[in-house]
Formats: sequence, structure tokens, C-alpha cells
Amino acid sequence: MAPWIIRPLQLGEFTAIDRSGFTYGRNAGEKMVSPFLVWLLQSGDQTVLVDTGPSAPEVANRWHPHSHRSPEQAPEAALRAVGVEPERIKLVILSHLHWDHCYNMELFPGARFLVQAEELRHAVDPILTQRMQYEIGIPGLRPPWMAFFDRLQVVRGDQEVAPGLRVALLPGHTPGLQGVVVDTAVGRYLLPSDGVPLYENLPPEGGDPIPPGIHIDVAACLRSFERMKAVADVILPSHDLEVLKHSVYPAL
Repeated sequence: MAPWIIRPLQLGEFTAIDRSGFTYGRNAGEKMVSPFLVWLLQSGDQTVLVDTGPSAPEVANRWHPHSHRSPEQAPEAALRAVGVEPERIKLVILSHLHWDHCYNMELFPGARFLVQAEELRHAVDPILTQRMQYEIGIPGLRPPWMAFFDRLQVVRGDQEVAPGLRVALLPGHTPGLQGVVVDTAVGRYLLPSDGVPLYENLPPEGGDPIPPGIHIDVAACLRSFERMKAVADVILPSHDLEVLKHSVYPAL
């Protein structure tokens, strides 16, 4: 089979998010621009999407301020710009069920959606500090994944989902967060989702790791960091503008 390539697609951005939301115990009050990223994985005629992105800004900004999206960053527009029709995607991996990772599922009528069993359990009844992230308990609002419950495929722990493509359970940010290990022509890449939102959380050049500011278990975050380093040669963070310096990984 052909090696996988990875395309980061930007589906909008936070225009002024507090950096401490990504760097536990650091950078309080420092505002930053942070992209909403999804990942298109391609190998020969196989196409897999990792996450489906946030709600449109007119919806998101009612509960998650400072969200913005240009017309070109709408999910269907971003996919078609790289030659992919949304309805042709058959497999979507949901890293976790926070609001900015699981909207727009209606664009993929032929897809099955992979989610970890532990994530699904927690999304129904999250701890108090994560209720807004899961959009649970907001009158008149239903978490988006609930409308597609019949198309969720539950996995438990690590699993190969296609040749050269595996999900890995990486708890900490949420109990059931799963990363995606991708075999490329130059080694294994890991998409750890919000387990590593910024490069500085797990510096490629070494140094002390910084857990994400939003988490359920700091110790689990640190254990997952060790696992990430063991399974991957390259780690791509989920909310770092630096990722967009390259349109394809491995970078050409």
C-alpha cells in the first residue's frame, strides 16, 4: 500500500483565546490566535478524516466567544479545495467529543464515526469543569454527536483501523481521548488531538512537558506524553498555527 500523507485543514480559529487554556499553570492573561484543525489522511484511494471541527461562529460564539471562520474555512469548502467531496468519505475518527471536534457530522452521510467507549460514557455525564466543552446541560442545545448515535462505531483502546493507521488511547485531556498513529514514508506521525494542543506542551527538542490547561487528570496527561514519545517519530499538535506552515506532512 502507498504510505499515508497528512493534510491539516483549518476550519476557523479562536481569535483571542487565553494561552493558559493550553498550558496548565502558565501564560494566564496572554491572548493568542488558535486554529481549529481537522486532519485529512490519504493513502492511494483511501481517505480518512480525523475530527469534523467546530460549529459555525454564529452558533459557537453564544457559548465559546471569539470564534471566527471565513467562507473558505467551512468544512465542505476546505475539503473540496484539496479535491475531496465530503460525501465520499467513509471513515471519520473522532479524537474526542468536545464541541470543537465533532460538529458538521451531517456532511458525511456515508461515513462511520469511530469513538472510544470511555469517551462516549464521559460525554453523557462529564465532570462539572468540562460540561461546557461537551455542551451538556445547555437549555435547547443538544451535543452534535447525539444526532448520529446510530452511526457511531465504538472502539476500546488501541486498534488498527486501516493498514498503516491505528488509534491509540491517550487519556488526560479527557478520559477517552484517542490519537491517531499514521505510517508515512519517513516514519510514524502522531495526531494526539488536544492531548498536545501546542508544540510547547511536548517540545520536539526536549524539555519539560506542559499538560493542557483543560484536563480531567494531570497525571494521566503526563503518562500519555510518555506513550506518545514511544509510539511516534513526529507529533503534530492540534491548535498550533505553526502546523499550517506546511500543507502536507511529511513536509515536501
